Amino acid sequence: MAQFVLVNRRAGLFTDATKQASRASVATALSAFGSRARVTSDHDPADPLARRVVVFEADPAHVAEIRAGLGPNAIIEPLVYRRLHGVRPAFLRGAAPLDAKVLKGGKSRFAVSITAGGKPLSGAEVMLYLADRFRNVSTTTVTADGNGRVSISPSSGRHVVAVEPIPYAGFWIMVAEAPTSGSTIDCLPISKAGSNGKGWWHDAMGIDTSAPNRGSGINVGVMDTGCGPHPNLAHVNLIGAFTDGGAQSGAAATADVAQHGTHTTGIIGARPKSAGDYAGMAPDCTLFHARVFKGEGEQDGPSNADLINAIDALSRDHRCDLINMSLGGGNPTQAEEDAIRDAAERGTLCVCSAGNDSGPIEYPGAYPECAAVSAIGQLGWAPAGSFSAGNRPQEPDKLGTDNLFLATFSCFADGPGQSLACCAPGVGIVSTVPTRGSQKGPYMEMDGTSMASPAACGALAVILGQSDVYKELPRDRTRSNAARTALAQHCQSIGLDVRYEGRGLPRI
Repeated sequence: MAQFVLVNRRAGLFTDATKQASRASVATALSAFGSRARVTSDHDPADPLARRVVVFEADPAHVAEIRAGLGPNAIIEPLVYRRLHGVRPAFLRGAAPLDAKVLKGGKSRFAVSITAGGKPLSGAEVMLYLADRFRNVSTTTVTADGNGRVSISPSSGRHVVAVEPIPYAGFWIMVAEAPTSGSTIDCLPISKAGSNGKGWWHDAMGIDTSAPNRGSGINVGVMDTGCGPHPNLAHVNLIGAFTDGGAQSGAAATADVAQHGTHTTGIIGARPKSAGDYAGMAPDCTLFHARVFKGEGEQDGPSNADLINAIDALSRDHRCDLINMSLGGGNPTQAEEDAIRDAAERGTLCVCSAGNDSGPIEYPGAYPECAAVSAIGQLGWAPAGSFSAGNRPQEPDKLGTDNLFLATFSCFADGPGQSLACCAPGVGIVSTVPTRGSQKGPYMEMDGTSMASPAACGALAVILGQSDVYKELPRDRTRSNAARTALAQHCQSIGLDVRYEGRGLPRI
C-alpha cells in the first residue's frame, strides 16, 4: 500500500458550474475505488465551490487503473513531502546524521566548553562534526551541561573536525574548525538593531524603518512551522494548523513547533517593543500565519495535501495578496501547482525560497507561477568565526556590488525553464523567535533562502501598500500579475548573473 492524494482541479475553471462539476469528480473517483482504498483524511469543505482534498492508501497498480478512467478534473498523485531548507557550514556540506553507536566505547574523550560573552552557555544545542578515516563527515547534536560543557567519546577512527554551538538567542552561531579537546568556544553577542529597528537588510532594500504605514492595506500569509508566542508578533492572525491532510483552527494550533516560522514571520512584520528590537519590513500589513509543519525533524514536513489546504485557506478564505513559503525539496506535483495557479487566479502571488542546496531552484519555488528568491549577504556584517561569515563565496562571479554577495548555499536558476524573480538578504538575518523560559521576546540570527523569501515578500508588501491603483484591482489574475510586475520594476541589479540574482534586489 502507498499513500496518495486526490483533489479536484480548480485552476482555469471560472464558473460555478465547472467548479462544482470538478468537485464532483472526487466523489466519483472515491466511488470507483470502493473498499480498495483506505481514506486517512478527507478535507471536505461545506462550500460546494471549494476544493476537496483526500489522502488515502491503496495499491499503486489499482490506482493507475482507476486514474486511467478518470476525467481531467480529478488529480490523483503520490503524497510528496516538503521540508525546511537546512544549512551546513560550507566546508562540511553533505554531512549525514551520525549513528549513536559510534559515540560509545571510544578510548579517548573529546570535550569543549561553550560560553556566550564569556559566561558559560548552559543548555545550548551544540552540533559536532566527526570524520572517519575515509573523510566521511557525520553529525551529532548534544546539549551543553550547566557549566556549558559538552563531551563525547567517539569510536576509534573518528575525530572531531568542527563544533557548532547554537545559542537560542542574543548570540551568534559560531563554527570552530578542528578545536582541541579542552578548548573554549565563545559565542559573540549580536548587535542591537539600529534606530527604529534597522538592520543591514533594511538599508540594502531601501526600507525606511521610521516610515509609517509600511504594508498598510496588504494581506500577507505565511506558511511555516508556526508563529510565536512573541510580543512583537501579537498582531498576527493565527489561523491554525494544516497537517496530516486535515485542518485544526485557532491560535493554540498555530504556535511554533520550532523557531523557523516565528523568524520568517518577524522578518515580514515584527513590531518592535523595545530599543534594539529589529523591525519587520512591513509591520503594518495584515499578517496571517498557517502552520504546516509538525516539527523540525526530517519526517515532520508538510505533504502536498497540507500545502494545498493552507494555500486555499490563506488565498480563498483570508484573501491574501501574498503568501510566503520558506520550504521546499522533492518532486513537482500537479495538485500543488494547480493550487498555486488557482491562488494566482484569485489575486494571490506566492513568494518562495529558492532552496539551500547550491543547485537548481527547488519546488515549490520552481513552479513558474511562484516568485522564487535567492539569498545574498553583506561583507563585514557577520563576525569572523560565525556560521554566517562562512557563507561568503570564494567564486569571483558571486561577488556583487556594494559589498553584496550570493550566499554559498543559495540555489539559483540552473535548470530548463528555471528563473528567479529576485534576490534578497538571507545571511545573518536577526529576527524574532518564540519566547522560551526567562527569555521574553527573544531575537536570533538565521541564514537561508528561508530568510530571503520573507524579506522580498515584506518589501513587496511595502511597495504594494503605496499603490492605491493596486488595492483597487479585482481579485483575479490582474492583481497577482500586477504584484509580480511591481516586484520586477522595483528590482535593481547588484552586478550578478541573472541566474543568481533574477531581476536583482528589490528596493523601495
